[in-house]
Amino acid sequence: MFIVVGMPFSLRPKRRFSLGPWMRGTLLTSATVSALLATMAWLKSDLAMAPEQILDHPLLSAVDDAKSLDDLYAVRSQLQARLEETPRPQSFSINATDSSYVLLSQLTYGLTQKIARERDAAASLKLAQELGEKASQQPEGSDLKAQLETEKLWKEAIASLDAIDEGSMFYDRAQTVRSEYATAVAPLSQRIDQQQSAFLEPIAAERGRASDVRIAVCQLDSSECRSYRGNEPPASLASLVKLPMAIALMHKVNTEDISLDDEIYIEPANFTENAQGSKIFVDRTYTLREVMVRMITESNNIATNQLADYIGFSDINQALKAEGYGSTTIGHKLVGDSTFPKFMGSGKNRSTANELTQMMKRIYSFSKASDEEILNGLVGQYDLEFGYTALTREKPNIFWIGEKTGQNSLVIGSSMAFKVKDDRYVMTVTIDRSAHQGRLKQIIRDVARAILEMGSLEEQGLPQTEPATS
Repeated sequence: MFIVVGMPFSLRPKRRFSLGPWMRGTLLTSATVSALLATMAWLKSDLAMAPEQILDHPLLSAVDDAKSLDDLYAVRSQLQARLEETPRPQSFSINATDSSYVLLSQLTYGLTQKIARERDAAASLKLAQELGEKASQQPEGSDLKAQLETEKLWKEAIASLDAIDEGSMFYDRAQTVRSEYATAVAPLSQRIDQQQSAFLEPIAAERGRASDVRIAVCQLDSSECRSYRGNEPPASLASLVKLPMAIALMHKVNTEDISLDDEIYIEPANFTENAQGSKIFVDRTYTLREVMVRMITESNNIATNQLADYIGFSDINQALKAEGYGSTTIGHKLVGDSTFPKFMGSGKNRSTANELTQMMKRIYSFSKASDEEILNGLVGQYDLEFGYTALTREKPNIFWIGEKTGQNSLVIGSSMAFKVKDDRYVMTVTIDRSAHQGRLKQIIRDVARAILEMGSLEEQGLPQTEPATS
């Protein structure tokens, strides 16, 4: 199948034949396929060729079989030679558009377009290999500036390879080279991350054991993030689990074409204690939107438990993986002061500071239209004892935007958004086996102040501390 002026041109449907992607975008109109076939005598020797012979002509199959630009140039030369030998129509009426000359002209044009794309692909591959060669020759060392320059070369090489279309004859080679380059840059990027994140370790250690702390912070509208033990899960998620629960709900809403205005019934079996003032009650119905928003703003446990039933633990975890959060799982419902809901669940509620921060980054970047629904809950958070309190006196240079908090006997933590001057950030901080709100607020404040002092994550160089060892 190929396209000629938007017309599907299928030759002998019961027989496999394709000119491949090189003909996409060519321009030719035709009244009918049969009329076009009746005039396709342009590939000929001394006698006109029947359509059945045209299907097997090596000039056509040579395009799909081409292994190099030289092969394509050779085919185009033959097409151009035949074009010069073919009588030009006297006028381009409707019937003339079915002529051998017009068809041959469009086939030549389509091949010329393909050659142009393949030349671009060849240039991208060559550039990538030149950048990769330069990166591999860079001297190794501890100087951050030099390491960043080498990493930049590797990443530019990979970006050049990613520009090569899957339909290109150079695609397979590009993917092989890309795999080699990704393997080469990975340990370098890890060393850079450790050095750039080193300023977080003394902040984590200031008022207690650093090993109990997890920190991840990312600058919005950039790829820059820093972390301390950000890939290690905290002892518990507590109410921070409500953030991935909202992500899973919106995945279900989007993929199953569900309305947030649909109502759901709150089962009595999902009762547990809530914070004073919470508005979701059992044996009543609410819209999905209200259940989700109150789950976040009020840190509502009953709402969370009902959504666990509404989605199902298996589907929740499949949704989180589909959204790109492979380290996050939800396996059990929430308990208030003492009342366990029925059908509690037996899995783990687990995530990392890195993934929770990536969720916040996605939501505050409006990566998906549905993220605004979750954001409405985050900016309306009722609990202002952690991040908001930590940063409220740091105005005007540092400004709190929104937050989701969590605390139980195993952990205290916050996932939040804030501004430093004109740049926005998202951050997650957790402390294991602690109820020390003062320490949590101090870590939040110190990280924001450090960014203010050093400059944005995009701008800052190596902080004047030793690299983190863990």
